[in-house]
Formats: sequence, C-alpha cells, structure tokens
Amino acid sequence: MTGQTSLRAAALALLLAGLAAWCATAPAQPGGRPVLPPDELPAPPGRPGFTVVPAGPVSDQTNVELRLAVPNRTDRPAAFAVSFFWDRVAEDNLIRKQAVQVPPGGVALARAWAPTVRLAGERKLLYRIEGPDGIVQGDWPLTVVASRTPALPVLSAGWLDPLAVGRGVYGRERDMAPGDVAAVVDMAKRLGMTTLVVTYVEYQGSWYYPSRVRFHDPEAGKEVAAERFNFDVVGTILERAEENGMHVLLGLGRSGDTNLLWEFDKPGWPERNRRAIGISQQIAEDLWARYGHRRSFYGWYLTHEMNDLEKASAYYDPVAEHCHSLAPEKPVMVAPAGTPKITRDVLERSKVDIFAYQDAVGAGYVPYQNTYDPKRRLAQLDEVFVWYRRLHNNSGKHLWSDLELWERAGPPDRHPTYAAPFGRVKQQIDIEARHVDVLTGYELFGFLEPPRIGAPLPDRRAGRLFEDYARYVGLGR
Repeated sequence: MTGQTSLRAAALALLLAGLAAWCATAPAQPGGRPVLPPDELPAPPGRPGFTVVPAGPVSDQTNVELRLAVPNRTDRPAAFAVSFFWDRVAEDNLIRKQAVQVPPGGVALARAWAPTVRLAGERKLLYRIEGPDGIVQGDWPLTVVASRTPALPVLSAGWLDPLAVGRGVYGRERDMAPGDVAAVVDMAKRLGMTTLVVTYVEYQGSWYYPSRVRFHDPEAGKEVAAERFNFDVVGTILERAEENGMHVLLGLGRSGDTNLLWEFDKPGWPERNRRAIGISQQIAEDLWARYGHRRSFYGWYLTHEMNDLEKASAYYDPVAEHCHSLAPEKPVMVAPAGTPKITRDVLERSKVDIFAYQDAVGAGYVPYQNTYDPKRRLAQLDEVFVWYRRLHNNSGKHLWSDLELWERAGPPDRHPTYAAPFGRVKQQIDIEARHVDVLTGYELFGFLEPPRIGAPLPDRRAGRLFEDYARYVGLGR
C-alpha cells in the first residue's frame, strides 16, 4: 500500500509503541463459532425490526431505504404480505408491496427504496405485515428538508474513536469520565447530528466495553482481555444516544491486524483473513447479546479499511452476512480509503450496505501521496465524488462521505494532528453535499469539542472549530 496508506490507520499506528512482529498464532475460533452458547444468543425478535437508512433528517433530493425484519413465530414455514407506505396506509401512498417467505422460528428481510422528491415536511414511513398472526403495523418518523443538494449541507453523523477518551491521544488534562463522553454525545445532538459511529470496540490490545471475547493481539503482543478505561465507553455512548433519540453504528475493531486489507499478496494472508473473520463474528455476537435491546443500536461498521473492494470482500462479505443474520434490518457500513478500486459489478455484489468514502483532505492526499496540503485534495474533491455518485446510482448501495475534520503539517511521527479551520471544512461540506446522501464528520473527540468539556484539550483549535460550526448551524456560541 505504498503511498496509499489509510490515513486513519496511519494516524493511530503511532500509538502502537514497539509493534511486535507478526507471530504464528492459531486462529481464534476460525469460521465464526459463536462466543456465546446457542441458548444465550438473542432469540429471533417477537416483533418486526424496522430501520430506515438514512435515519433522518434527510433532504428532498435523495432516496431512503426501508429495511424490515419479518419474524415467523410459528413452527412451520409461513408466507407474509408486506407493504410500505408514506404517512398512512392507503393505496395512493403505497411505496412497495412484496411477498416474503420466512422459515419456522426464523426471520427474513423485506426492503424498499423511496424517493423523497417533493415530500418536504414531517413524514412517517409505515409498514404493514399480513401473516398467520394477523396484521402488524409500525412506523418510522422522518423529517424531510427542502434542499438544493442530495445531502443536507451539515454533518448528519459524527465519528467517535474510543481511544481518544484517554489523555494520551490528544494531550487531554486527564482521561474522560462517563459524563464527559455523554457531554460529547449531547453536543452532537445539539449540532443536529442524529447518527454516531463508534469506530471500533477493540483496538491496541484493549476493549472499550466489557467483552466476553478473548483473542491474542499480535500487534499489542498480548491477549485482548481487559478494558482500557474503568467504564463502559460503548455502553455510555449507546445509553446517552438512546436518551437523545439518536442512532449508533458499532465498529467491530481491527482484530490485532491493522493492515489486513492492504496485504493480500503476503504469505499467510488467507489464514490471517480467516482469523479476522472469526474474531469479528464473535464480537458482533457479543455486542448483539449485550446491547441488542438498545433502541439506539442502529447497525455495524467494519473497522478494517480497504483500497480494493473485490479483494476486501473476502473479509467484508462473510462478516456482513453474519451481522445481517443477527439483525437483518440493521445496515453494515465500511469507509473506503482515498483512491478505492471499485467496479459497478463488485459494488452491487457486495454484502455491505453503506459506503462512507474518506474524503482524505486531512493529509492533503493525492493519488498515492500524502502532501499535507489540504488544498491539493480539495482541488480534486469534486471530480472524486462525481465518480462515486456515478458508481452508486441505482446500485442499491448507500453513498455517504467521511469528511475529515483534522489536518497535519507533515508525517505523523513528527507532526501532531489538530482540528481544521472551519473555512476548510465548509469547502468540504459544499463539495460533498452535491454528490452524497449523508455527510459524516471524522471525528468529534479531539477535533470538534466544546471548549469547556470536563477533560479539556490543550490545543484550542477543536474549541474554535466547534464554535464556528455551531454558528454555521445556527446555535451561536
């Protein structure tokens, strides 16, 4: 991956002091054997699971996907008639009607896409299921905003790297406490974000929630067993997000193999991949068992980043399918790097639902080179996202952007990473909103933080970006 190193992985790699050489460890439960006994895994839901992607608010220039998990509580196969509607159950409001076959005691996915054109206002998306148990209905409130662009020109979602809770990443005066993490979630809500992405639940040899999964991390040189902080970071985010009516995608982590999807040609890669699949599937099960009851649990993020989707699908597809087996209605997301190799055929075959493309502005990335001049990347950005849009049109895959809120004056081993000025971020918003459906900001910790949070940062640029962005969205100081 010469010259194309994933920017996020590169930024975090410095934190891995004294990387151990890759050691020949046995795969940890290859093939994704459940970390929990079958009788401890969550049972199929008694009621349907309904998710709308994006969660909203959305513009009136886009399409939303309706994802409905239809359960069969009988002991025999059953057929269900599923209908989706705008606002009320009426023939004139019908989006789609379909028949769904569901195995005994199982669940199946019904889907529909709905354009939002000329539908600005407070709306509801409804489902109606007719089956052996009668009729079941439900809805998802959705705000549709009149807009000139497919994405609203604001950050609708924000990323949270749990490692940044500690004092060592961005030089905080102390580790963040649960109240500090909750305050950042509240801040995101006040700024209009309704979706959060927890980038990983394990990394650098530690957990960020009380996991029952155990595996050896060859990069950290130890078993991943303990939590890094003295509280459940993931659970704190989910709980506060639920109180705020927000939605959270949970990242499965890097399985102790940060460069997995960049080293396909190295000897032993198939074994590494099988190991990573097994670990990721176990983590997904563990997260679903612990947090699946949370209304804020929106979906999954596959933390391993890629440059070549066709090759990376050897990891992505089995993990995404496993996540879908736990909750078919919940989407799976990835964040491709700055110059991804993707064809339309490969995109359509992928089991991933959301592609949030890194805009790569932070390090001034141009093909296969980090220039550390954001203007160089900004000059190419419109052309890059035009291509993403053409690739995604009518593909059945969601196109989001991963808009970088940071920059750096040089290589990470000699230069700190800091919050970008709002003027640069506004340029990114203006360009990307024309082509994608959702803008997400990477990341909130360290780069978009209120200046008076309980664990303050020594670099005040994050506070300035927060204040400038708050004024932009109409909150004042």
